[in-house]
Amino acid sequence: MKIKVLYFSSIKDKLKKKEDILDIGENTTLEDVISLLKGKYPEIAESLDKSMFAVNEEYADKDKILKEGDTVAVIPPVSGG
Repeated sequence: MKIKVLYFSSIKDKLKKKEDILDIGENTTLEDVISLLKGKYPEIAESLDKSMFAVNEEYADKDKILKEGDTVAVIPPVSGG
């Protein structure tokens, strides 16, 4: 099944893209997707550890099971003053 992953801020800048479409299996959790992204993009692994995640525009726990067509937003911490 396919899901969309949206990248923001520093992660979007590092990857030089704003989204991915991932093909995942049934009963895949948000934690599974995070692990997949760490393997695919090791340069953002540390940022993923500090990020918040939303599924379909609602903050989600990492044990959330994803469904066909879900949109996952990766929201890294923002610094500034």
